[in-house]
Amino acid sequence: MSALTLELARKPDQRLDLSPLLPRRLAGLKPKEIEALQIGTTRARLVVGDLFKLKGSGDGGMLRLVGTDARCDRIGHELAEGEIVVEGDVGAYLGAAMTGGKISISGRAGPVAGAGMAGGTIAIGGDSDERAGGILVGGTHGMRGGLITIGGNAGPMLGERMRRGLIIVNGGASDYAAARMIAGTIIVKGTVARFAGYGLRRGTLILTKEPKDLLPTFGDCGVMDFNYLALLDRQLRALGIDAKLRSRARRLMGDMATLGKGEMLILA
Repeated sequence: MSALTLELARKPDQRLDLSPLLPRRLAGLKPKEIEALQIGTTRARLVVGDLFKLKGSGDGGMLRLVGTDARCDRIGHELAEGEIVVEGDVGAYLGAAMTGGKISISGRAGPVAGAGMAGGTIAIGGDSDERAGGILVGGTHGMRGGLITIGGNAGPMLGERMRRGLIIVNGGASDYAAARMIAGTIIVKGTVARFAGYGLRRGTLILTKEPKDLLPTFGDCGVMDFNYLALLDRQLRALGIDAKLRSRARRLMGDMATLGKGEMLILA
């Protein structure tokens, strides 16, 4: 049975709330019922059928969204199971508060992708805007579990107040990567901008290149071997992710301006 496919027929004239479009919720619904779901965010009533063309069935646990753009917000919000595949860009709050399942997008993700997520996987093909893996509005912690991979570059405040989980960035990261991070692991393969690890309490920030502006509140522990990096690399390879982690790294402890039990590892 083919996956349910929703193709954007025309550009929306308002931001869209696509949080109702979850595989579990759509399972068993007739096409007319899916088309009647409200996705507008203004006083002008807007439903799925006004913008999207439907194909296939929603009973297979997979949803495909085709031709989306940066006005398509809250895709996969509170996803617990199933898979969402997006061919296009997305707006804010991709996979926010999700607890399971899988989301993959081919394009760019808007602000706060994976905010407050506790499980599942988000794979972003292009860049991500600010606060990926960060805090939901009204929340106190950022990402609490799961995996986010970013094919391009990450915006500012990557993993802000992250509590658990793993973020892998194939490109670089902007200012305040791992800001106020509480626990978890962030890997950045490219360069990081200013204030990396600002307010880091616990957790690990793994870098392939030394930051240009290293905070003075990090203590240099020297270069040493870390067996767990080899174990992490093996685990990621089993998931189909080639992180190319090396066991030897320079260790910086901090941020000493806060609790100071976090670490920044610069691969040697």
